[in-house]
Amino acid sequence: MKNFLKINLKKRFISILLILLFVNGNCNLMNGTVEYSYKNPIYNPTPSRNISVTLIKSEDHPDAFKDGLFIEGIKKTRFGSNGGFIFLKPRGPEIIKEVFITELKNVGFTIISESDPNTPEIEIQVNQFFMEPEVGIFFVDVISVIDINIFVHFKNKTYKRRFQSFGEVMNVECYDILYYIALDRSLKNLAKKTLPEVIDLIQNERKEF
Repeated sequence: MKNFLKINLKKRFISILLILLFVNGNCNLMNGTVEYSYKNPIYNPTPSRNISVTLIKSEDHPDAFKDGLFIEGIKKTRFGSNGGFIFLKPRGPEIIKEVFITELKNVGFTIISESDPNTPEIEIQVNQFFMEPEVGIFFVDVISVIDINIFVHFKNKTYKRRFQSFGEVMNVECYDILYYIALDRSLKNLAKKTLPEVIDLIQNERKEF
């Protein structure tokens, strides 16, 4: 009798695990598009600092997307295999450009659209911009990874710095909205890492102009 009960308990436990894997592990296995708009910036609006900058471009690294498919995330089955692609609207470089313009304006910088030899220029190169779920038995972690190079050009010199940021969200089930949340967190972390350094650099080099 005891052996029979043990066998039944084992079967129930295995059945529960299989149900959890099936229900919680799968993201929607169709290709999806995440429409993103940068909201709730980390800096509150402040008075003008009388400092102008030009954001000349934000674009993918030359080695990225050589196949012409702008895939910026994947979905996974409960067994960890690829199950669909995530596309962004707008694309990653445009989103990062929006982040920089919003935050720099909030700290009192003036963004001008045309290059000027007397104005610092910011260039952003996106090495990686990707979202991916890590599927477990009980939970799903959706992770967003951003890796960029920032160039700040002055009249007689250029500074280059590489930054990486991560955003993560955990849930018992996998929904497409989790990609948005993870992306937003990674962008906020990116802003917290990059903006203070860029602001200090431009202010310290201002005497060159």
